[in-house]
Amino acid sequence: MGRPAFDLGVYGVDMDRESFMDMMVDEFNGTFFGNQSLDEMLLRPRQALAFCDGVRTKHPRFTDVPDEVILRSIMIRRKNP
Repeated sequence: MGRPAFDLGVYGVDMDRESFMDMMVDEFNGTFFGNQSLDEMLLRPRQALAFCDGVRTKHPRFTDVPDEVILRSIMIRRKNP
């Protein structure tokens, strides 16, 4: 049984899920420029936290979006491009 789809409205974000996931992938790619995979970043928890904090700093409307939603968005898009 899979995890239920996340609802961004719960975090005060008025944006559809697909657009959010695309934006998170773009943020990841813009941060690491292909020099690091998501798996590599996740092996460095401080770096993953810094990435998520950076996303929330750059996009204040995402202030309440948890790390797991940001990171899961990238994982989902990677598995289902």
